[in-house]
Amino acid sequence: MELLLLVLDTIASTLLNIGRLALILIPVVILIELARHYRIIEKITGSVRGPLKFLTLPPEAAFPLLGGMFFGIVLGSALIIDYAREGYLKKRDLLLIGIFLSISHSIIEDTFIFTVFGANPLILLGTRTILAILITRIAAYFIDNFSAKKV
Repeated sequence: MELLLLVLDTIASTLLNIGRLALILIPVVILIELARHYRIIEKITGSVRGPLKFLTLPPEAAFPLLGGMFFGIVLGSALIIDYAREGYLKKRDLLLIGIFLSISHSIIEDTFIFTVFGANPLILLGTRTILAILITRIAAYFIDNFSAKKV
């Protein structure tokens, strides 16, 4: 009987988590389509063209990268998945975006959280952003020059 309750509880919590993800991902996909339709993505891409060029990423990487940076890894992942499915990003680009976001995701939320515990927000933002840029650029260099099989 306990096993049945455990299984039912697991199923219920799994469905609840899927529902929570859907509440995030469905609006994200709708916003992406609206942003594409009204050409908001092109405007955003134009403002970050320099940093993307330094990271050796295509302009199509701007929206997923900025989404993950400012709103968190879940939103960034939804954007990355959508862009990958539609063929806008190559495997190499996906890897570099993943490296960047693993270091510098959700910078607004995380900065607020760590500031409450006494961290200096400017040092935190600066350090995370600079490290993300440098490590991503180094990874791009190694992928482009030393990869046996080009990613």
